[in-house]
Amino acid sequence: MITGTWHTPNDEELLRIRDMMEDAQFYDAIARVPDDALNAALAGSKDTALWVFRVDQKAVAYVYMTQMATRLPKVDEFGVFERGQGFGKAALSSLAAKIAQTPSYEKLWLNVVDGNDNALNLYRKVGFGEEKLIAKGWKTRSGRVVDQVRMWLTLDTLRG
Repeated sequence: MITGTWHTPNDEELLRIRDMMEDAQFYDAIARVPDDALNAALAGSKDTALWVFRVDQKAVAYVYMTQMATRLPKVDEFGVFERGQGFGKAALSSLAAKIAQTPSYEKLWLNVVDGNDNALNLYRKVGFGEEKLIAKGWKTRSGRVVDQVRMWLTLDTLRG
């Protein structure tokens, strides 16, 4: 079982996040969060957060959260640096547990590109469901207009 914890990224980890967001192979899967939004999250914004998931003191995933000042925080961007090793599932499970510690939060939600089967399967394994198709919901950086699937995780299921 993989264990790790969420932390504010250091400068090196922030560069790694930006590099992943700017990597052309992810243009149809993740957005490039503007630097001012990333900096606001790092400065302690009440509505956004930027964290890295560290396993054995090494960052293996990141999350950019929005709508943190509401009852329904959103996983706006999620990326796994070390793919195919189970870090994504461990990171999302840990994130859900972390978010569930705030009693006013009801659900955690996200949008994923329809057809991104690896991501859809990962989210389902962690407990996301209540899926809703959003037709032509996002224009990717490569110019494609794609359908999205909105997924929710009810946090009370983690609280017992």
